[in-house]
This record gives sequence, structure tokens and C-alpha cells, in this order.
Amino acid sequence: MYDTIVFDGVYKSPVGWLGIKLQGNDLIKLDWLEKNTPSKGVLSRNPAVKKIIASLDIYFNKATHPVIPPVSLAGTRFQQRVWRALQNIPFGTVKTYGELAAELKTSSRAIGQACRTNPISILIPCHRVVAANGIGGYVGDARPSQIKQWLLHHEGIH
Repeated sequence: MYDTIVFDGVYKSPVGWLGIKLQGNDLIKLDWLEKNTPSKGVLSRNPAVKKIIASLDIYFNKATHPVIPPVSLAGTRFQQRVWRALQNIPFGTVKTYGELAAELKTSSRAIGQACRTNPISILIPCHRVVAANGIGGYVGDARPSQIKQWLLHHEGIH
């Protein structure tokens, strides 16, 4: 949760509010907000925000992989590598932290840390990475794992 960030728009998803933060026209943060977020900014006139909202609508309303809008991701080379790998996990499938770690020749813990710092959850689908013996955490457990369960169920993963 980043209460000090001024978001360029907000989006009400079926599982909570998302704050949309841009740098120019690029998405730099898509963050879960507090439960009672005011609706100010939902109807942003910014064309870049409208494109992001359209992508989120595709994901939430049509249960399909959305087109990822232009993004600018600040992170280490390793984080960037993991975030690119997350984008390659197909809609409706999962990988374990261990499987992704083996592909990237690193540890499961390092994968978990990179997922925890993912600035654009949903569009960069860290929810598709699960523990070998259960669902695993979601955005550092700052939000309930019910969101992760909902997202996976939404994609047809039970």
C-alpha cells in the first residue's frame, strides 16, 4: 500500500480498487488500494489511463489475457528478468516458484522477492506463480491471499 502516491486514475475491480500511476504515457504502477478508496479519478480523461482501464476491463470482464499497455518498470536487472518471465506465463496456467527459479537459474526465494516487488500486478501476472504445496503469497501478503485465489479462479485455475 502506498498512501503517499498520487495516482493518475483508479479502477474498481471485482476484488478491490487499483491505483494507476503513469510516467508520461507509460504505466509505472498498478497498486491495490485501501478498501474504501474514493471514486475520484475513475473517469479520467487521460487517454493513457483510458487504455489501461480498457486492458483491465478485458481481463476482468472477458476473462482473457489483456493487451499490456506501454510500461516503464524501475527495478534491478534481476527483477526485470523475472517480470519478463512472468509475462510469458500463459493466461489460465501457473508455475511454481521452483519451476520459474529453475528456468532462470536462481532460487525460489529470489523469485518470490521479485514477485513481491512487481509494480504492475495483474498485467504482469505474479499471481500465476504458486508454491509447490499451496497457493503461496501475493504482493508480499500485504493483501489477503483471497485476491490471488480469486484471480486464479477467474482464469479457470482451481
